[in-house]
Amino acid sequence: MKFYLLLFSICVASLNCQQKNDNAKKKFTGWTSHNVNGKVKEITIKSYKTDSLHNTKTLEGLYHNFQFTTTGDELEYNIYDKNNDLKFKSVPTYKNGKISGSIVNHIEEKISETWVIKKYLLGFYGGEIECYIDKKLVRKAVNTVNEKGHQKRLKLFSNGKLIFEKSFDYDKNENMTGSTENSYANDTVYSIKYSFIYNEFDKNKNWTKRTDVVNGKYLTTERVLDYY
Repeated sequence: MKFYLLLFSICVASLNCQQKNDNAKKKFTGWTSHNVNGKVKEITIKSYKTDSLHNTKTLEGLYHNFQFTTTGDELEYNIYDKNNDLKFKSVPTYKNGKISGSIVNHIEEKISETWVIKKYLLGFYGGEIECYIDKKLVRKAVNTVNEKGHQKRLKLFSNGKLIFEKSFDYDKNENMTGSTENSYANDTVYSIKYSFIYNEFDKNKNWTKRTDVVNGKYLTTERVLDYY
């Protein structure tokens, strides 16, 4: 999620802002966020540990599934475990035809979070987002994005204190090449560094297979895209 507005002169500022906002609404979608080409209906992303000796794959942690409308709006985001049991479900909320936040359900914990966008970037992405549980403010997220609409930095606060942050790097094609995340707890910093190497692409030039290096550990990540 991120954002910039360029004003060329004060005498056309109001018109310029409106034009840019209108363009942003037309240009940026859930497809933009995922950096995909074509009318994508669904994306499933799974990472595996690979045993090169026996040529076997073991699912690493949870896997992710995203679903989109025919115009690129995100319908829902689900996270499953290796047994295909649903763990998390996120459904966007809309106001006046614009994404206003999301409802996130933690299935096992039976906790429902309401995320509300308080500030937009590029007229589309959430720049400041507040999280409520039972109408109580519990967290706040602050994002920045680049001019292509791809996330550059995320900061998460609880009770006004920074508890998590993550930064992202991209190549010339806007595929993510690396990220660094830091978690803060009890005056201790826990860091994870990621780097990504893209190995295979489909006919629409969307990546379908990559190598992930996570704190020195290698994983294979596969992305399946279904199109309309």
